[in-house]
Amino acid sequence: MRTPRMLPAVALALLALAGCTFVGPVELKPESEPYTIKDGAVLAALGEVPEGEPMTPEREADFIARFQNYRWSIVTQSYPDAVRPTVTVADTTGAGVSACVSDGLQSSEQVALADYVCFAQNPPVPTSMLSSAQAGYLYDYWTGFVVPCYAEHGFEISADPPVRERFVAEWPFQNWAPTLANRGGEDAVAALAELEQFCPGVPDELS
Repeated sequence: MRTPRMLPAVALALLALAGCTFVGPVELKPESEPYTIKDGAVLAALGEVPEGEPMTPEREADFIARFQNYRWSIVTQSYPDAVRPTVTVADTTGAGVSACVSDGLQSSEQVALADYVCFAQNPPVPTSMLSSAQAGYLYDYWTGFVVPCYAEHGFEISADPPVRERFVAEWPFQNWAPTLANRGGEDAVAALAELEQFCPGVPDELS
């Protein structure tokens, strides 16, 4: 039996910040031999996972700039005329992010700006990050294996994937992962963990 694996840390954080609600019961479709993603099939179709790249100062600076741009885009969705504040990075360990999470309701432009400043000052720079080649591999795995596997078990995804080029260019701020459209309440965690046994969310080499 396969143990559940998690999405890359940054992707998980972004999905968590986007917020999730579970409604309605959920059960895996009963099958005598449930469809399972086979490592051999993935290797035959996609080849070996590409090599990663070190987290250089240049990649770290690029991540910070894109993270701040991502957070600012959230502000301008509600307040397109807002003036972007100048900020100085205070911490890159991710520890300061917990203080920035409000109730998710940008009730005023002032609140939205305060949230932006907090996040921009505390960008959660990962110790490692997928290279462009690895992000493309993950996209191919998600769209070619995980999404069909979910469908085999009776689940639909909540949103269609973006085009591959956009996904790779925007990683890890691509704002898409194969999340389930039909999710359940108290049984959701157990059901998703069970589904992970058949449809692992991330290949071993990327987890």
